[in-house]
Amino acid sequence: MIRLVEEKDIKELALIYKDLYDDVNIGEFWSIESAEKLLRYWYEKQGDLFFVAEEDGKAVGAVMSGVKPWFDGNRLVDTEIFVSKPYQERHIGKELYKRHLAVAQSIYQAKVIEFHTYGDESEFPQNWYNRIGFKKDKELIIMNADIEKVLNHLSPEKDFNDR
Repeated sequence: MIRLVEEKDIKELALIYKDLYDDVNIGEFWSIESAEKLLRYWYEKQGDLFFVAEEDGKAVGAVMSGVKPWFDGNRLVDTEIFVSKPYQERHIGKELYKRHLAVAQSIYQAKVIEFHTYGDESEFPQNWYNRIGFKKDKELIIMNADIEKVLNHLSPEKDFNDR
């Protein structure tokens, strides 16, 4: 069953989220507490687009996005989807996306969904995204930086070229 997340689901989902990241080597080390904070953020920010998959009264996965106005209409941004390992390959991710995207279209007239992912194109999760119609953006590049380092580079004492 796919339904909107309730506050009582967050602890259970945080365990799943942490366990999934424990199994991949991408440099993200989630604790239960940090996963709970992330999920509470989404619950409070965009609870109407935060869905949980439930089987036998147990949360087994979730999907969530934010809505951002853009030049071409509303976009779903920072989308996250995850399904507990024992429940993967049972079309739960597909069902989560179907509900999530239909509601986002209905409520927000969302036209585009964007997010970042990891891994090799020929492996999970990228190969799954490709199979259901996603593709790499040819123009956008995700960048990140340590704020302290950026501030250091921007300090007036540095010989900094704005170009």
